[in-house]
Order: sequence, then C-alpha cells, then structure tokens
Amino acid sequence: MNFITIKTILLFSFFSLFSVIVRTQSNEYPIIPVPAKLVPQKGSFTLNDKTQLYFQNTMDSSFEEAFYLFREHLKRSAGFDLPKSNTNSGKNIIICKLNTNLEKDEAYKLLVSRSKIEIEAKTPIGLFYALQSIRQLLPPELEQTTPSTSTKWNIPCCVIDDAPTFVYRGLHMDVCRHFVSVEEVKKYIDQIAMLKLNTFHWHLTDDQAWRIEIKKYPKLTTVGAYRNRTLQGHNNDCPRVWDNTPTGGFYTQEEIKDVVDYARKRFVTIIPEIEMPGHATAAVASYPELSCSGGPFDVEGRWGVFNDVFCTKDETFSFLEDVLTEVAALFPSPYIHIGGDECPKVRWKRCHACQQRMKDEGLEDEHQLQSYFVKRMETVVHKLGKRIIGWDEILEGGIAPDATVMSWRGIAGGISAAKQGHDVIMTPSEAMYFDFYQSSLLTEPLAIGGYLPIERVYAFNPYVKELDTKDIKHILGVQANTWTEYMPDAQHREMMVFPRVAALAEVGWTSEKNKDFDSFAIRLPKLMKRYDIMGINYSRAFYSVVGTAINDGGLKLKLSTIAPETSIHYTTDGSDPTLNSPIYSEPIPVGEKEMVVKAISVKNNKVMYIPYERSFIANKAGGQKVVFENTDGVRFEQNGSANLTDCTMGGRPVSRPDWFSYAGADGSITIEFEKLTSISKITFSSANQNNVLVYSPKSINFLVSEDGTTFFPVGAVWHQQMAAAKGKAIVSFTPKKVKKIKLEIDMYGIIPNTEPNSGEMSALFVDEIIVE
Repeated sequence: MNFITIKTILLFSFFSLFSVIVRTQSNEYPIIPVPAKLVPQKGSFTLNDKTQLYFQNTMDSSFEEAFYLFREHLKRSAGFDLPKSNTNSGKNIIICKLNTNLEKDEAYKLLVSRSKIEIEAKTPIGLFYALQSIRQLLPPELEQTTPSTSTKWNIPCCVIDDAPTFVYRGLHMDVCRHFVSVEEVKKYIDQIAMLKLNTFHWHLTDDQAWRIEIKKYPKLTTVGAYRNRTLQGHNNDCPRVWDNTPTGGFYTQEEIKDVVDYARKRFVTIIPEIEMPGHATAAVASYPELSCSGGPFDVEGRWGVFNDVFCTKDETFSFLEDVLTEVAALFPSPYIHIGGDECPKVRWKRCHACQQRMKDEGLEDEHQLQSYFVKRMETVVHKLGKRIIGWDEILEGGIAPDATVMSWRGIAGGISAAKQGHDVIMTPSEAMYFDFYQSSLLTEPLAIGGYLPIERVYAFNPYVKELDTKDIKHILGVQANTWTEYMPDAQHREMMVFPRVAALAEVGWTSEKNKDFDSFAIRLPKLMKRYDIMGINYSRAFYSVVGTAINDGGLKLKLSTIAPETSIHYTTDGSDPTLNSPIYSEPIPVGEKEMVVKAISVKNNKVMYIPYERSFIANKAGGQKVVFENTDGVRFEQNGSANLTDCTMGGRPVSRPDWFSYAGADGSITIEFEKLTSISKITFSSANQNNVLVYSPKSINFLVSEDGTTFFPVGAVWHQQMAAAKGKAIVSFTPKKVKKIKLEIDMYGIIPNTEPNSGEMSALFVDEIIVE
C-alpha cells in the first residue's frame, strides 16, 4: 500500500481532528519554516554508507536532479554517497514516490521511521523542499566542507505533511549602492533555497550604478557601473564626508546566465529589476540624451532621490525596449521588475518634450505621465512574454492593466491594488526592510534608520484584515528588501540579513494559525549553529537586551530579551556587567538622578551579545502623561509619545527610533503631572539638520498651569535661537508649582525658496523634553 501506513493515517486523523501543531519545546525538530503538520515519533533513522536511494519508476529524471544537491552535501560532509537501488524493499533506504494528488506543486509528505525514509512529492520542487527539511533535522555538521568521522547522521522519526501558504516568498538584494560579487549572490541563493524561499529579486540598476551588461549599449557598464566617490557616514550627517576612491563592478551576460542556472538547480526564480523612470542617474550619465536636460551627469555617490530621470521622448522608449529585450533573454522568470518608485517630476514639468507628450496623449498631470510611461513599458514587457512588477508608486495616475504591485510604503498600496484586481506582493518597510536597525543598542553598526527586530518581522501577516475573501486571493506573498547604502561589504550585509531571513521564511510559508514565536525562538539557535559552520556573519541581536521605559509608580526601565533560557545581568553605576553582576528581576527606577544602566544577556554562562548601555538624565517629566495634539500630520514614535520624556537623549543619526518625529500642521504638546510639581526650567531638545529636511520649529511658546485648566506663558523661543543652539529651546523662570506644562509649536512647515529642498515639507525631530 501507499507509504502512509494505518498508524500514520490514524496519527494524521488525530492531528486534523484537534487542529494541533507541534509547539516544539526542544531542538529535536528545528525545521524553519515550521511544517504545516508534524507528528513526532519515537526513535531515529541513521544515514550511513549502506543507505540506498530508490525512485519510483513513474518519476522522471528531474526528480533525481532535485536530489543531487543533497547527495553532494552528504559526500562532502559525511564522506559517503547514496547509491540508487532497483527495489524499494528492505531497510536503510530512502524511497521517493510521485503523488499527483497533492494540492500544491511545492507540497510534500515525509515519513521518517527507524528503518526507512519515504517522501511523496507532486513535483521536483516538492521533493527538494522535503530534503531541506531532512537537512535541518540532521546535525549542523552537515554544513561542513570536510567529512566528519565522528558525527552520527541521525534523523528523528516523524511524519510531516507540508505545503506553503504563499506562492511568492522572496528576498531582495540591492547590488547598486555597493557591488556584490557573483560568489556572494550564490551564497544568498543557497540560503534562500534552504529556507524554502523561492524568489531572488536582483536590483540591478539605480542612481549609483548600472550592474548588468547590455551589449547594444556598452557605456552602461563602461561608464554607468563606476563612480568616483562614495558617501561615508549617514546621509543625514552635516557636513557630509566622502571616500574619493573610485569603485564599481558589473555582471557580464555570461555571469548572469551562470547565476540563473545556479538558482534554477535550487528552484529559485530570479526577478531582475531595471529601474525606470526614476533612479536613472547611472543610465543618463552613460547616455545623457536619454534625460530631459541633456546632462552632463556623474554616477551618484550619494544616497537618496534625484531629479534627473528618464525623459519620455521616443528615443528613451526605444532604448528601454532594447535593454529589456536583452534582459528578458537572460532571465526565464515570468516577471521583469521595472521599479517605478520615487520619480520626481521636476524635470518633466520643465521639459518641452514631456509637456508635448502630455498634450499629445491628453494627460492632465505628470502623475498621469508616469502612468503612461509604465503602461507603455508594460506593452513592451508583454511583447517579450513577461509581466511587470512595480513598486506601489505605479498606482499613481492609473495602474497598468496587468501589473503586479510590490507594496513598500506600508500596506495601503497593496490593499488598493488588490481591490482593483491586481496581484500584490507585500513588502512594507516597517516589517520587511532589512536595512533597518535590528536592536535598539546605540552601538549597533550604522543603518539607514528605523527599528526592525526579528520578532517584528515574524509578526507580519501578509493577509491584511482590510481585504475580504474576494480580494485577498490577489496577495501572492511576501518579500524582504535589502537596500545596501549602509552595507559596504559582505560581512555587513550578512549581519543585516541573517537571521531575520528565517523569520521571513516562516511568514511566507507558515499559516498564521501555526505561527508561534516562542517555538521559532527555540528552533532558531540550531539554525545559528549551521550559520557558524557555514561561516555566515549573522547578527546575534536575537540575544540583545531590550530596555523599555514604563510608568509603574514612576518611570522605570524594564529589561527583557526574546531569547529563551537567557538571564540578564546588570549594573546601574556605569561599570561593565559580568556573570557575577546582579540578575535582573524587576524594573529599575530611573529619571530622578543621572545614571548609566548596562546589561548583558547570558546563556549557559556565556555572554551572548554586546552589552545594553543607556544613560539616563534627571527629568521631572519622566513617566508623566504626554498628550500630543495636532490637526493633521504624520508622526513616528516609540511607546506612544512617551519617548519624548523617557529620560534618555536620542542617538545619532536622527532617524534612529529613539527620536520622535512629526511632519504636518502646528500643534501642541501637554505634559500632565500626577501631583503639583515645582519646576523652574524647560528644555525642548530637537534637531536642526536642514540638509535632510529636518528643521526646528519656527517658534515655541511655553506655558504652565497650576490648576490644570488655566495656562500662562513662561517664555518663548524662535527658530533662529534654536538653530544657533543646535536645536535646543530653553526657558528658565522663577520656581513654580504646576499641574501641567504646554508647548505650543509653530511648525517650520514648507521649506522656503531660500533654503535647500525648497517646496518640500519639513520634519520635526525631538529627542527629549526636559523639565527641571
């Protein structure tokens, strides 16, 4: 009979009846992503030099090819092969069977018993994914490059019935800001495959480089693949610092073919991205006639968004059609990604050719001109037998008929696209941008900003509740994006991607009802052990100590770590904590005096990560109620508005999550004390970095109230004074007992013509309001 025995059928019936998923409490079944159904059984199967391999005669040669990499692993790490058998009888055998009744192409069934392993798959990729599960059940020493003579290659017995939730599970890599070698790209593809992701999004062109050889336009790589200087430090720094070392690199078409074939053998689809109409500086530096102004241009060494984009004249469309024709021939993917994001309209508004295009096509504005651009390129891509993907800006002005949308500016673009009947890949920056900080420690390597620890990646659900059953079918899946502005080398890139990619894998594969972060946190260390053996420079921020300000009878610091079986040792006098320091057990009072808290996470008597360290100031506003009143605006905050009075000053750059930011209408901030409090000084500490649109307010009026109702002024500070004081507004007055403090803020607003970035909305960044 079929390999699923009566015993197994009963087990799965039990499983289905009670909708149970194994919440593993040990590392015995450390599979990531967790299988849809896993039933543990007693004992283990041992792979050895006597183990044979049998393929059912209904399987074609592609199934045997899917087994090739696993056999190579064994040869390299265990020193033996798996010879083919002509019979499926006997013991110590791996039996592979075709099962056309499986609902999904990537599904598989796996039975591991003491005497044999049986795998059922509908397609070769299902077999490949079954082997990735077996790989993770084997000891981590399987990842060694030399044979281990002492390892027992035991696989714990179990029954698995598995299939993915989403058909699209992707990882993106930007190779333009910093060139990534072919060897490193292949390394990422290896890791994508092991975690059952199925798509590698290769971002090949941008303002900072053109990385793919186009034979008809050689200057794209002789000119566009190289830049003369690169920004050092953060883009928000003022003044900016430069590395004037020329740098560059590109992939020949032969190298592209090699990588595509490498990915094919691992069942990974590569989607190339050719940016248009924006992020085109490298292209127009190579061929200035493709721009509106005619140049000349330099390939950019800065990060950001730039005004010189592709012009909408016919010559540009002919160029792009030629480019996409060569790209389509290199990549068998059904998709080509055409970007479509962050396209300024400044040049188009002043360009005779673009304005004439709008007139000829009956377009009302430049947003509709971008839509025209995208739709015209979709026609080209269709002619090449492909479909387009674009970032969610392609929704503006009207979306191309058959476009798939990658929603990166939150989930709103994805919701809108799905409701319009378009396929969607969810990749919101707040949950899926691997260039964000992954711990709150100020000693973390420089990143673009934001805060995305691994548990936040894991928590994301691409099936957003705003969609009904009819529209939710358009959510194809999920992707994480790795933008490399602040990742100059391979080790830094690995540190930002791993192990967060493991959380991504579980988001894409595992149903929401089966996700369990506690279980994931137990399985993750075994994957980290594999990374150790592979030589991957993964982040250990999983073990970091997190400090959270809470109001619990006064402002207190709560310390925690998401890693299981971990203790926290701390000090409050600024000394370095050791294994002999006190073990944290309850929140620590802060804010009454200056103090420095340091803490370490410890597991098995070993310090697991760099120490948490935070300096606290004395601030009478600490832990008091903060009310932010505004009529219209967008703000970014941690813990409500409480990071305005958490007794810690914001780190650099100002984009870090310990800053409070706001852009919009004038407003006010009120601090409400629990009891009458004597005060004599208020400091509003903000940033004034005009090069990145960060401005202190035009003015702030400071008011106090003794009864909580009637306010009277105690001082005012103007923008010029704050700018001269590096963003600080300070008022001092005779001591007063007050119930409330109010700061009436006149925002700087739209940047005037006399300043850089004129016409843009300014942003306010505040790190602390200090009351003495």
